[in-house]
Amino acid sequence: MRGFRNQVLLQMKLFIRQKDELFWNIAFPLFFMVLYGLIYRDMVWDDYGMRAIEYMLPGIIVMAVMVNGIMSSATSFVEERSKGIYRRLFLTPIKRQAIIGAQIIHRYIVILIQTILLLAIGILAFNIRIMGNYFYFWLVLTFGAICFLSIGFALASLIRSVRSATPIILIVFFILLFLGGIFFPNNIMPDFLVVISNGLPSTHMGDALRSIIIDGLGLGSIWIQLAAMGGWTVVSLIVSIRFFRWE
Repeated sequence: MRGFRNQVLLQMKLFIRQKDELFWNIAFPLFFMVLYGLIYRDMVWDDYGMRAIEYMLPGIIVMAVMVNGIMSSATSFVEERSKGIYRRLFLTPIKRQAIIGAQIIHRYIVILIQTILLLAIGILAFNIRIMGNYFYFWLVLTFGAICFLSIGFALASLIRSVRSATPIILIVFFILLFLGGIFFPNNIMPDFLVVISNGLPSTHMGDALRSIIIDGLGLGSIWIQLAAMGGWTVVSLIVSIRFFRWE
């Protein structure tokens, strides 16, 4: 247990020292929140019965989770694996479960920090009200965090070289971003894209968060979205385990 705690603390210290990680995981989502808040502060989408910024807050939270769970985690894992870091750690008394578990806990803590900051800006600067239960909000956030971290680990397991890591990860990230209803409702897309969008975890997480934040709904209304994210998590974990390698 002590070794696991020390590994988590080590991961957090390394994260704080890496300015690019701090920018993409903390500053980048906050920048989007402030930018879209200033642009769409008073715009009301009458067809959807909400302000534009109210729709976008859950989407920006999903984007922040994806930046951490997919872009940062997969890229870092591939780079560290190519440098032989995990091979050397594997030869130490530290168990592999502690190494992977520390990565997950560290990323989850960062996701919580991201979300708290985004909520603070949304509530204090743009008068967004959280209509639903905060526990349900946390539950959806946790499901989404585990889902996208699992996808990140699956990508890292499949990617064989550092050179191919960035383009592959960016392709996956932007598909989830632009087809996931992050910045605009997916029902304005062409029908064939709506079919694809409805199967993406980013769509399900965003819809679940909006149901809680805007409509104040409970678990009975979002269980399909939770089940969909759970399905993506299971498949991603199976891929991760099947293709995982230390070097």
